Amino acid sequence: MKKLFVLLAAVICAAVYAATIDIVAAENRDYKTGEEITFKVTAYESKDKLMDAGTFTLKITDSGLNAIPVKADLSKGNPFTFKTKLNRPGFVFVKPTDCTMPDGKVVKWANTRELPAAGGAAVEPEKIRQAGSVPEDFHKFWADGLKAFEKAEVAVVRAPELDYPGYKVSRITVTFPDKSGFIDGFLSIPVKKGKYPIIAGVPGAGPGVVKPVPYICNFKPSIRLFMNIFPFRTAATAKEQTARYNEWTKTLPEGKPYYHVYSENRDKFIYRNAFLALSRAVDFVASLPEFDGKNIAASGNSQGGGTALALGYLNKKITCVAASVPALCDHDGVLLKRVPGWPRLNLGMPNKKHTALPYFDGATFASFIKVPTIISVGYVDDTCYPASIYAAYNNLKGEKKIVTLPRAGHRNSAESRKILGEFIDSVFAR
Repeated sequence: MKKLFVLLAAVICAAVYAATIDIVAAENRDYKTGEEITFKVTAYESKDKLMDAGTFTLKITDSGLNAIPVKADLSKGNPFTFKTKLNRPGFVFVKPTDCTMPDGKVVKWANTRELPAAGGAAVEPEKIRQAGSVPEDFHKFWADGLKAFEKAEVAVVRAPELDYPGYKVSRITVTFPDKSGFIDGFLSIPVKKGKYPIIAGVPGAGPGVVKPVPYICNFKPSIRLFMNIFPFRTAATAKEQTARYNEWTKTLPEGKPYYHVYSENRDKFIYRNAFLALSRAVDFVASLPEFDGKNIAASGNSQGGGTALALGYLNKKITCVAASVPALCDHDGVLLKRVPGWPRLNLGMPNKKHTALPYFDGATFASFIKVPTIISVGYVDDTCYPASIYAAYNNLKGEKKIVTLPRAGHRNSAESRKILGEFIDSVFAR
């Protein structure tokens, strides 16, 4: 039996192998509505060798929906071009299916940082608008929450085992006012005596982090507040953190992921207490003698980016926001035939009304942010489609900057980290 299994595995491996594909707009610029966009497609068998056979389909969508198929046959040319256009502001997104070779073998496209297996182009992105509407009691809902958390208990315990060069680290916990739970994380303070700005945020989606360094940070010494959003204690190792996360998720209703649970109940949706507890933590850290009394940045990537936008609205002490490929934006995008931002609940379950979501929309938070804000967006991001991010960016009323990454998917690239970090430092220096 073991030999048979090995033989079958060998057959499967022989039938499927990876190659790379480069799909890029001929001109690296924004396009006009109705303007033809030429894409160039190049398929590589290896780094320096082009494929000379194989068929696949390119699925061309308008901001992730309404796919139009384009058949491709590499025996007729490689590289090759095709043209498309959009008749409204949005993003062309091109995704290839697996490639079938003449002998029946299947080629799966490798998705690498240098060559993502997708292509994208922007069409008048500055005209993209948020879908849906803002609840009439939006401000009251959050004002009531902030009031309830004003005196939420904050505990800080030194954790010297987590210290890193130039910083002393403590574990910080905010207990919810009704004692139903808490969130915890890390508070890093420079060892050198002085007055410092604050960077505050949470990680992207998943089990959470076990180390104290924020994903998006400035490059000069700062007080760093980095918290998980879950109501269980942060573990010492990634393995144990994942185990605790898995055990906790088993307790959630209907086996749903945490970002789906109570999406119909604004008071129980996980982000309600997480956002309010983080804001309370910021207020606490701002009371410390090491704070410079002036500068606080809300920052993060993906889930953390969406949270940064929320914090930029909720906490009036925030002086700038840096959001990398922010999630939680434009939840009602499907109403305008666009894929909404992660977690895309209204797309995944269209028959259920997720009544909590309008209160947790990064695009709505953005519309009330007046401090300097920087946002990054990947044109081939199919987790947080770029249209959802632009829906938030275009709502910003104050000083703003967007970092466009035409060849980037959903990731916190070194390029964007550098630009966002320098932006934070530049605002702090004013």
